[in-house]
Amino acid sequence: MMSFIGKPGYIFLLFFFFINIHGSRAQFNVISVSQGKLNPEKEGILYALPLNTVCVEISLVKTETFKGPFADYAMKYLGLTNVNRENSVKHAIAGIKASLQAEPDPNHLYFIESGKQSKGSEISIALTEKGIISGFSDVNLKHSITLLQGSKSENMQLKLFKDLLQPTITEKIDTIIRRVSVDTTTIVDRVVRRSLSEKSVEQMAKETAEIIRKIDENIFNLMTGYQEVNYSKESLEFMISELRKTQNEYLSLFKGTTRVSSDSHQFFVTPPESEDGLLESLCKFSPTTGILPKSSPSGEFITLTINPLTSNKMLKDFASQKEELKKKNRGLYYRIPQQSKVRVTSGAKVLFESTEMISQYGVVTHLPTGSYSNLIFNPVTGAISHISIK
Repeated sequence: MMSFIGKPGYIFLLFFFFINIHGSRAQFNVISVSQGKLNPEKEGILYALPLNTVCVEISLVKTETFKGPFADYAMKYLGLTNVNRENSVKHAIAGIKASLQAEPDPNHLYFIESGKQSKGSEISIALTEKGIISGFSDVNLKHSITLLQGSKSENMQLKLFKDLLQPTITEKIDTIIRRVSVDTTTIVDRVVRRSLSEKSVEQMAKETAEIIRKIDENIFNLMTGYQEVNYSKESLEFMISELRKTQNEYLSLFKGTTRVSSDSHQFFVTPPESEDGLLESLCKFSPTTGILPKSSPSGEFITLTINPLTSNKMLKDFASQKEELKKKNRGLYYRIPQQSKVRVTSGAKVLFESTEMISQYGVVTHLPTGSYSNLIFNPVTGAISHISIK
């Protein structure tokens, strides 16, 4: 099972709920919902063991290069050769993260059937809001909240080039001289005609180059004290800095500019219960177009592989034999997760690698009833992280 989601901004709340069951010295029986037949007259609590989903987040950096409007005249008026000659887009993978999430496993639901009640006795069961067991008895847990806040990528539409140009309309003044002959007399009539015409790109480039050279001259005059004004060091540095900044903005009209933005994509994969591990194609990647669906004809596959590091056949056989024993009461069921290698690759290149404890690759077994007082489970893997034995 896999879903494709483009970088969402989200807040995930994880609550722990506590339920008290009155019983006699924690005497209760746990029944597997998938294997046993539940008696509707019995009282108790239903809980689930976790099923892990691997969340792979791929972060991208997008670099857009834009040609300046006067790039064709950079050499002619400024002697610049290293300028952007065309618009281009390039994507690169900046980083990859993989994390585990827990969902209730529908194949591993259990019913805690409470025993005979005695006055003043009780047990406490801690569950997440999804119904996954996280603690038992006098577990030292309080209502807690875990915040996972994602950041939403907002690429603002920035103006690529500042409007530094003079008005693009120029006034043209023509003087028309007309000579009118009347009999033997010649009269000179002067007519002034005004018209507006748009400047050519080359004309605007030439004017901009003159402004750039003028800024260089002003900076030189400030540095040499040409104006014979005793500026403070701070004032002088500020004025030169502002002039350089303005000059670079004008230069970008010739050299072009670059815009860098970031984005991320998330993929969710739930490995099946299998000893063979998992091989799953997440998507395709292209330096020119970025992340693509895995059905795209172009791009290179980005693949998730999950492989158990050791064999747990002996442990599974032991748990199976233990399950077959005809015991009257059984304690809480829990998971022993399997240590697994998680890799994200592109071709032969390993982009990400980590070791994770995967719940469904491990073993499910149960505790004896009534032999423990305090118990804490890992709510992500279902493993026991703390136990107090009577």
